Amino acid sequence: MSERIVVQVDEDLQEIMPRYLEIRQRELLELEQAVSEQNFDQIRMLGHKLKGTGSAYGFDELSRLGMLIEDKAVEKDMSDVPMFTSKVRHYLDNLEIVYVETE
Repeated sequence: MSERIVVQVDEDLQEIMPRYLEIRQRELLELEQAVSEQNFDQIRMLGHKLKGTGSAYGFDELSRLGMLIEDKAVEKDMSDVPMFTSKVRHYLDNLEIVYVETE
């Protein structure tokens, strides 16, 4: 059984969360393809999107992984990029959102 990654998210984001996650899943497929092709420009752009949006939606780990992916792509260094990409997949595949009221 997979481990669940439980993240508390502001209940105000509940309506838009399915669309946000759908976009991240689509971009993950693009990222995996870019990694297989060693397309650093595409890897950098997709890492940048993860970095920029993750924390805003309560997913600090996605932002952290996006930053690591983007930084490696800027350096044109593929080491660790497949591992970071795999961690993004694991995170998204095992994510369980708990909506909470915030002040």
